[in-house]
Amino acid sequence: MKRVSVAILGCGNRGLEAYGCWLAAHPETVRVTALADPRRERLERARRLFPDIPAGQMYPDWRRFLDSPRLADGVVLATQDRLHAEPAVSCLQKGYHLLLEKPMAPEEEECRRIVREAVSAGCLFAVAHVLRYAPHFRTIRRLIDEGAVGEVVAIQHAEDVGYWHQAHSFVRGNWARETEASFMLLAKSCHDVDLLRYYTGRRCLRVHSFGSLTHFRPENRPAEAAGAKRCLDCPFEPRCPYSALKIYHRDRLSRGALGWPLHVVTHDLSEEGLLRALREGPYGVCVYCAGNDVVDHQVVNLEYEGGATAAFTMSAFNEGGRRTVIHGTRGLIRSEEGAGIRVLDFLSDCWREVAVPEISGPGVLHSGGDAALMEAWTAALRTGDPGSIVSGPEESLETHLTTFAAERSRRRGTVEPIPY
Repeated sequence: MKRVSVAILGCGNRGLEAYGCWLAAHPETVRVTALADPRRERLERARRLFPDIPAGQMYPDWRRFLDSPRLADGVVLATQDRLHAEPAVSCLQKGYHLLLEKPMAPEEEECRRIVREAVSAGCLFAVAHVLRYAPHFRTIRRLIDEGAVGEVVAIQHAEDVGYWHQAHSFVRGNWARETEASFMLLAKSCHDVDLLRYYTGRRCLRVHSFGSLTHFRPENRPAEAAGAKRCLDCPFEPRCPYSALKIYHRDRLSRGALGWPLHVVTHDLSEEGLLRALREGPYGVCVYCAGNDVVDHQVVNLEYEGGATAAFTMSAFNEGGRRTVIHGTRGLIRSEEGAGIRVLDFLSDCWREVAVPEISGPGVLHSGGDAALMEAWTAALRTGDPGSIVSGPEESLETHLTTFAAERSRRRGTVEPIPY
């Protein structure tokens, strides 16, 4: 089997912990030849995962990588949202096949530019819409294609972000402020807008959306917490569900759950190391005075070609996961991520349970979608056949444009057409 080479630009949680760990586990088909990240500690951790990479091919900046002679067949680009467009275009112009972490970019014109360059360069290009690759969601698409529910007429879909995940990533974390990352629907739920396109098989025509930042605001801070900027100093802390001590120490460290999101907070996973991080870093700040500005709940109504509709809800205030109901002319699909898929046939009036294939090993996040995406993209690199890539440039651009239009609708209070 042909062995391909890959460089990783951005060695954070997605670039290293998700995609890098999968690459390290498959040395028979792929080797990592270069790394780039401005944080020295990240490069050092990556070097331990890939000890054969020469020191001269570990770069503090993606520009230094691109200034070097060609070092790989493809690039995994997993920098922060606002550092996607320029390196993505530069990689494509240099002829690198590209796996681009979602969202493609936080500005509409940047997304269009990336896709124009991908098509012009003829490179194998995939956006990391990992849900399209996950067995749970692919099984739903297979059922639709097989006619299990007839023609899809309407979809109800919910992304339950999870109260602690919202606090971690979108109040205290890297995606808390639009100017530093992107708006919430793009940062978190472009997955879900893309999934609705995947299910319907049709382009969206127009959208209407409402939502706001309702809870994680200074005026909602409990009176007993006044004056305390960090959970470690707060008398209300034992009664706060968003307490950093609860989320990171009591619910995780003390129970031995040392993976994500704990390793994002600190690489020193001792009690002393965690408490130091909560004392000094952003993850110990009170959620009511963190300076975040992205919404904590949003609804989007979507109309597709042919008249099909979808209603999507994103909310922070739940346990986490995705739930979907697909209404067809001959049946109904009910699914809950991690809990199974059921199909009702209108003719027999009987329900049946549908088995979902399991994936184990590195990359099992997103219901196995991370691993399946990496398998698909590296297979395309080995064969030159883009057929395994189901999140290519044109359709990914469609769903990004739909997401941008939904955000315009939320801000303007209008029904927005999709400007293809």
